[in-house]
Amino acid sequence: MSQKSADSTTPASFHHARLSDPRALRTITLLPSSDLSAPLDTCLRKIHLDNVSKGENGYEALSYVWGSRYGTEPIQCEGKRLLVTPNCESALRHLRKKASPRVLWIDAICIDQEENPASVEERNSQVALMGEIYKSAVRTIFWFGHGNDYSDELMGHLNRIGTCPSQRGLKKFLHFDETLRENGQLDADSTSLNSIFSHPWHSRIWTVQEAAYSQLEDCEIMCGGSSIPWDVYSAAARFLIFEEFIEELDPQAHKSYVGIDLRNTIRDFLHATPSTDKPMLTPEDEEDERDRRVVFLSSCLSDVNQLQATEPRDKIYGLYALYTDLEIPLPAANYEKSLVRVFEEATVAMIAWSGTLKILGDVWHSRERKTSFPSWVPDWSDGNVKIFTPSGDATAGSRVANPSQTALNPTPGELHLQGKVVGTVLPGKNKVFTEDFPTRPDQCAIPILTVSLDGLVEDVETLRLWIAKTMFFRQLYKAIQTDPEICSGEPSDPEDLFSDILNQSSYSEPDETFHIWLDVLNYPDTDYNLSRGEEIAQKWRAAEEMMNKPRKSRWTTELTSCAVIMASLLSNSIYHPDGRMLNQTPLILDLVNQFSANLAD
Repeated sequence: MSQKSADSTTPASFHHARLSDPRALRTITLLPSSDLSAPLDTCLRKIHLDNVSKGENGYEALSYVWGSRYGTEPIQCEGKRLLVTPNCESALRHLRKKASPRVLWIDAICIDQEENPASVEERNSQVALMGEIYKSAVRTIFWFGHGNDYSDELMGHLNRIGTCPSQRGLKKFLHFDETLRENGQLDADSTSLNSIFSHPWHSRIWTVQEAAYSQLEDCEIMCGGSSIPWDVYSAAARFLIFEEFIEELDPQAHKSYVGIDLRNTIRDFLHATPSTDKPMLTPEDEEDERDRRVVFLSSCLSDVNQLQATEPRDKIYGLYALYTDLEIPLPAANYEKSLVRVFEEATVAMIAWSGTLKILGDVWHSRERKTSFPSWVPDWSDGNVKIFTPSGDATAGSRVANPSQTALNPTPGELHLQGKVVGTVLPGKNKVFTEDFPTRPDQCAIPILTVSLDGLVEDVETLRLWIAKTMFFRQLYKAIQTDPEICSGEPSDPEDLFSDILNQSSYSEPDETFHIWLDVLNYPDTDYNLSRGEEIAQKWRAAEEMMNKPRKSRWTTELTSCAVIMASLLSNSIYHPDGRMLNQTPLILDLVNQFSANLAD
């Protein structure tokens, strides 16, 4: 009898009513109470995203860490029982006003989280609206938890330092920290900042776009009962983490600052409005703009991929709004798809959007690659993966002809590409060329230079790589001089052909620096004085031969010439015949770096 009575008093479970429009959403109204511990009472309201304004249908959006996938804490929603996560429940208590309702958008409550097909379909469609939901919010609140005994005072210090960074404010904060240590509230090797700067919010992938899409002037950090504006928080973090380097900061705090900066960078990128005064872009300018966006996306992915997501598919869906704004043709979010299919479609979408295969450069970085993945699909669920995007486009051979998702990926697991003819290998014409272009020290075939270099180049392996590249450039140039038809099949000016090969897809007229470099490459038949380089190279040779006795010397005439050239360039000691020092040496090194990057691609 008593069991039956208890059951009859338990509220029924709350279930979401279906949204009838793909651009509809729900807001939650948090009813007031002056008692922090009073039961939470809420109700939901359906609104249309297109009808939201600051005055009508306005709402505040909450950005927080779920902490767990499923709710365990009961709240009341329209008279029924709804389970939310402990962190969500804590946020609601601190957000609740004493005398008036508060209208919020909270993903775990406003989006149906049940596992039936209709609920999953709703979640798929709501993911596509995330950017607009946060962009349209009257305010976004970044919830850092209920805090501790000193959170309110700490937030006050952050507010003062972020508003006006100064040594005076820093001293007051350091005194505050020291007092906490004396009172036993902090360990000797810790700081109160760790409770804020190391909060898990910084390391969650969903919070990236939630912060990036929020209006800068209308978002704030909230911890317990205290809050400060996001821009003030960012300034305080930059001052305390990046400029003052407080020793007691946890390493996670430094990672968090990268995340703070990343969120601001994406926001600036998304909120930048093109000037109406700008002239129409030329095809070349459009190409540059597209490349800029590719590089931007890659750099963002590189950092964001290190963040955490409970659901591996959220490595893609957690940035879905960003992809959409960048016009990447990513298929609609669908949590019913397998992880491999989600990553595969994302890879294809990025290839189709960028027109390049640069995203494939990340495939081999995964240490624990899933065997079910096609060989060309990056495994972004591996936290060790670092997005790798080389600069330049090589010979444009990596361009994708008429990219479309259907053409590129007609069958799951397959990537279909169209090659590009970049030249013809003429029989018998290229036998004089034997060098492979080295991109890493372990590819370098020069078995020399194993001793200290007296500060000229601290890293011996780097110097070996420089010399190996010089040997490649010399042999390539000599091959073209020997037969100017080697690449085109038609006679060409050797200098112009050499320049075209090294510049690759970006057209560049050979300048004075390029011509000087070619002259130096002809050493010993050069117009310039490389005697200082000869002295340095001789020391390298003597030291290496001394260490490798009684082995036969490996210093060929060609190797010695290449060492002289690099010694002269690195020591900035190339002279004109009249004794004047050549002032273009740093420019030549920059040029060699540029050409090396092109060939490395």
